[in-house]
Amino acid sequence: MEKSEKFRLLYSIFLGLFTVAVGIAIICVAADIYYSGKDTGVIYTREIVSEKLLSLAIPLIFLIAAIIFGAIFPLYRVKAKRQPEETLKRLKNKIPQAGEKNEYSLALSAYKKAATARIVSWLVALTVALVAAIVTLCYLVNTANFVGEEITEEIFAMMRYILPWFAVSFAAAISATLVCGVFANLEVSTAKIMIITGDKDSGTKSPELAVITKTKAMLSKPAFAWIGKSVAAVKSAWNKPTFIWAVRGALFAIAVVFIVLGIVNGGAKDVLIKAINICTECIGLG
Repeated sequence: MEKSEKFRLLYSIFLGLFTVAVGIAIICVAADIYYSGKDTGVIYTREIVSEKLLSLAIPLIFLIAAIIFGAIFPLYRVKAKRQPEETLKRLKNKIPQAGEKNEYSLALSAYKKAATARIVSWLVALTVALVAAIVTLCYLVNTANFVGEEITEEIFAMMRYILPWFAVSFAAAISATLVCGVFANLEVSTAKIMIITGDKDSGTKSPELAVITKTKAMLSKPAFAWIGKSVAAVKSAWNKPTFIWAVRGALFAIAVVFIVLGIVNGGAKDVLIKAINICTECIGLG
C-alpha cells in the first residue's frame, strides 16, 4: 500500500470516528439541556441553548475543517484499484483441481481457511444484528415502557437502551467488512500460488466450492435447518415482483398504522406543542 493510500485510509477512519463522537456529544448536550431545565420548567431558551452548544463550537469547527480538507485534498492522484473480490472472481476459474507440490497443498489449506473465515465473519455479524433487532423490537412493543406522560424522558430512555445495540451491530458490520477484506487479499495471494504450482492438466475448480458445500451441509442439520430453509425461501422469492410489492405494501401499512396510533394517543398534539415551544422559546418566532 502506497503512502497516499495509507494516509487516505487513516484519514477516512479518523473522520468516521470523529463524526460519530461529535454526534454523540450533540446528543449528550441535548439531553443535558432537557434534564437541567426540567425541574425549573425553562428548558429551550435562546440563552440556554446557545450556552450549551457553545461548548461544541471547537469540535464542530474541526469537523467542518476535516470535511473540507478531505474534499480539496489533491496532493496524490489515487488510481482506481481492482477490489480483491473482483480479482477472486477472475482467478477462481483458473485454479487447478490438484497439484503435487507442497506449496499447492499449503496454499489450498490457507485458501479454504480464509474462505471459511469470510463466511463465519458475516454469519457472526448477521447474528449480532438479528439479536440487536429482536431486543430492540421487544423493547418497542412493550407498552410498559411508554406509559408515562413525560414523552421526552421516555424517548431518552429508549435511546439509551437502543443506541448501544445499534452501535454493536454497526461495529459488527464494520468488523466483518474489514475481516473480509483482509482474508480476500489472502485468498487472492494463495489462489495465485495454486495457479502457478498446480497441475494444469487436472482441470479447474474453485476450492471455495468445498467450503460452500461444507457450509450447506452444516446448515442442513436439524439444528440449523430453519436457517437454510429461510435463506432458500427468501432467495427464491426475492426476484419475484409480487414479493417486492408485498414488502412495500407491508411497510406502507405499518407506517399508516403507526401514524394512526400516534394521532389517536395524542402524539400529534404533543409534537405540535413541542414545535410551538421551540419556535417561541428557542428560535424566538411569534
